Amino acid sequence: MALKSANQPIRWLQRIGISVLGLTGNAAMVYGYDFVVYPYLIANYGFLYGWLYAAVGSAILCLGTLWFYNVTKQDWLLIETIKRIRDDQAVGRIRKFFRDIANRGDMLAFLLLSLRKDAFIVTVYMRKGAGNYAMTARDWKIFWASLLISETWWGLLVFGAIEVFRTWLAPFTGPTLNWLGLA
Repeated sequence: MALKSANQPIRWLQRIGISVLGLTGNAAMVYGYDFVVYPYLIANYGFLYGWLYAAVGSAILCLGTLWFYNVTKQDWLLIETIKRIRDDQAVGRIRKFFRDIANRGDMLAFLLLSLRKDAFIVTVYMRKGAGNYAMTARDWKIFWASLLISETWWGLLVFGAIEVFRTWLAPFTGPTLNWLGLA
């Protein structure tokens, strides 16, 4: 997005504000769900039912966030900016270096992002073209595949952490953590 107007500093401040608000809000939502709701559901309902409830809740959150991102058409997570760097012609060594990293391959990026981020981030990053706010059949396949991979990976990690806590640490903590269903 070219900012070629008389109020260029104001537009940059607005863009920075939108990005800070978007990144902070998304991080609060993701970390709150991943580190509070997800472990609570798995600890109290067991691995299978807890994981199913958590995966359905995560799908609803990701779909809602994706809908909001597409409706507002604002780059509040800087993903479209990263895609512009990836897709534009690189001038200079630093830009070429980052472009080459970003263009290493869609499958590798898909797998790494799915293991680290939620389906919303993966889908928005993998969409073709910067500034594209419409979902295609390819995007829906990416969304559901990423949701399955990321939820399975996170569910196994959370379940493993809960079992380690129950086996090794629960005898030392006492009844204070019993309200979480961990002890």
